[in-house]
Parts: sequence; C-alpha cells; structure tokens
Amino acid sequence: MAGVMNKEVLMKTYKLLAADGSTVISETPGTLGGNSKARIYGRLDCSAANSALSKGYAQHRVFFANEQDAIQAGYRPCGRCMPAEYKKWKSGPEGNGSYPWKLLPK
Repeated sequence: MAGVMNKEVLMKTYKLLAADGSTVISETPGTLGGNSKARIYGRLDCSAANSALSKGYAQHRVFFANEQDAIQAGYRPCGRCMPAEYKKWKSGPEGNGSYPWKLLPK
C-alpha cells in the first residue's frame, strides 16, 4: 500500500516510588514529590522544594502516586506545603488514633 506509514504512538511515562520503595513506571504523573535523602514528601508546587532544585535537590527528587504510597515508603509530610499533615505527624503517635507514619518526629 503506497503512502501508508507505520505510525508508532509513544506514551509519556513517569517513574514513581511505590509504597514498598520500588520504582514503578506509570502513564499517570505523580501527585506528590519527595526528597529521598530527607524522606519528606509534599505538593509538586511546594515553594521549599522548588527553591531547593537549584541547590542540587533534583538528584534526590522522587514522585508518588498518592500520599498513602509516600507514607508507606517511610516519608513524612513537608512543613511548608502540608502544614496540617505536618502538625499531625509532629504531634507523634501517642493519643493519635490513626497515625500512619513510620518515620517518627524527634
């Protein structure tokens, strides 16, 4: 058939960190970003994370599909962009019925 070209459809994919800490490839971008060195997760538009990109933070940046995956992977919330979650995390598990974080505050 003259004039018929084989058109390949390329899908954009994203590397996300799963709850078990493994990397998964997804066709859907993550909803949260994180710092693998500091083990902190937060919103993609976080001013603290975005200002740290120029200081080498990009090499430690990870992405999560959702907050539950970030928590299960052992990350804690960012105090700047997630103040309510950070406050709950910082208060610790004692007297806090549903405390999902593995990483405890100091």
